[in-house]
Formats: sequence, structure tokens, C-alpha cells
Amino acid sequence: MKHILIERQPSGVAETEGFMSWPSTVLTTIEQEWREDLDRPGGESNNSCVPSGKYKLIPHTRDKDDKKVVALVNEDLGVYYLKGDRPVEGGRYLILCHIANWSFNVTGCIGPGIGKADSDKGPMVTSSKAAMKKLMDYIDGDDAELEIRWI
Repeated sequence: MKHILIERQPSGVAETEGFMSWPSTVLTTIEQEWREDLDRPGGESNNSCVPSGKYKLIPHTRDKDDKKVVALVNEDLGVYYLKGDRPVEGGRYLILCHIANWSFNVTGCIGPGIGKADSDKGPMVTSSKAAMKKLMDYIDGDDAELEIRWI
């Protein structure tokens, strides 16, 4: 199984920045800030960064643009693959790692980048398309796990 690590820290009022790594590769990441949901684990659906923990990565093709991405799953943390997989009430689903340069490009997902920059739109990751290609090439259809932790 391939192991990928994201180490992150609260970075601003609207974003969480981090570093994604695996052997010989370090990328940057951007997510929304943490927003707790007091009624269920996993943070606020579509409005929060991904909770810390270990996730199985599942290959997924996005309906809206046919892009190949990965979905994160850890049912113990209230994170499910599809809407129908979750309990009747609550839980997050379709948390993806996909192309995104700013935190407003992700709705509870993770955007990888090659580097970081400040822009007139706020903090961002750069070359997200290239970073996503690196991630997908590394996984290459193999079983993979993503560990996310705060530093």
C-alpha cells in the first residue's frame, strides 16, 4: 500500500495550508479552514477542511468535468465515499483531492499544488493541475492511504 502524508497548520481566516509528501516528492495543499460540526464527526460538510486521520483513497471520476481524482474514506471519522454510504443523518461524502488553486475552489476538499503564492485573490497553491498529475501518477491504480495531521 502506498502512503501519502499531509502535514498542515491553520493558516488564515479562510484557508488551511499544508504539505503533501511521499518518497522523493513534496507538494503543497490548500483547504478551507476547520469548522467543527457539533452534531457529527468530520467537521462541517462542504465548508471545512478534512479532519485529521488516516483515509483510504478511492479512484473517482468527477461527474461535472470527467476528471480523474481520488476520494477519501474513513467511516470512523464520519467520511464516506458516496451519499448513499452514510447513515441516514450526517456524515460527509465525496471528499476529494482535486485541482484547485484557492480555498474557495474546494468545498470541503483538498487542492494540491507545486508551490505556494500570494495573489490578489488570497493565498494559493500554484500549478495544481501538474500537482494532481503527480499524485495520480504516484498512486497509479494501487491501494493508497492518506494520513492527515496538524503540526
